Amino acid sequence: MARRMLDVVGSSLLLVVMCGDRTSAGVSILGKIAVCILFLVTPIAAQRFVTSVPPGAATSPVFEVSAGYTYLALDTPSRQRVGLSGVDANGFVDFNSRWGMMVDSSYARTGNVLGTGHSGNVLSVLIGPTFYPVDYGNTRIFVHTLAGVSLVNSAVPVKGTYYLGGTVTRFSYALGGGVERAVAGPLAIRVGADYLRTTFADSTAAMKFQNNIRFVTGFVFRFGNR
Repeated sequence: MARRMLDVVGSSLLLVVMCGDRTSAGVSILGKIAVCILFLVTPIAAQRFVTSVPPGAATSPVFEVSAGYTYLALDTPSRQRVGLSGVDANGFVDFNSRWGMMVDSSYARTGNVLGTGHSGNVLSVLIGPTFYPVDYGNTRIFVHTLAGVSLVNSAVPVKGTYYLGGTVTRFSYALGGGVERAVAGPLAIRVGADYLRTTFADSTAAMKFQNNIRFVTGFVFRFGNR
């Protein structure tokens, strides 16, 4: 390392001497000084760049699985929200420290939708990329965009004791993020929230979008090292 630096400095000094010899060539002094400084700095900067870049290391994907609890605030055509509780299970593949892929499945239910006596449940299966903008110590912050299918079994009051109930399966997507905290070895805790878009019918049987909020917390088990 020391010998390389001496070689670089020696070549730079040679360039300075050469620039000094050309002073009488009629070129302006200011221009020659700038050129000499450029030739002096360039070899040192190049040497620093070459020696400071760490050698590339092959990395393999890291796999994770997660299971836990989910709470879904389900939107309805009357803009009333119905609370559903259930389970959530995920699979992750982290390609590097910043990017990964997530497969998410969740099921939440309630025994009574808007006083109709009809039970309701939502089953979602989604997949999409995950980005980790912050990775500090044992804590990671993540954001994700997921898309897939959601099955919504719900009911809508029509008039009096009459209601419209049924099941609708449509394209669905989620936008959200959260925090993952390693606790011991391959175990971690993950907490997150999503905006979940689903579809269900109103009292006239017309399909309407539902703007839902979903909260998830669970335990993560990691296969391999990050």
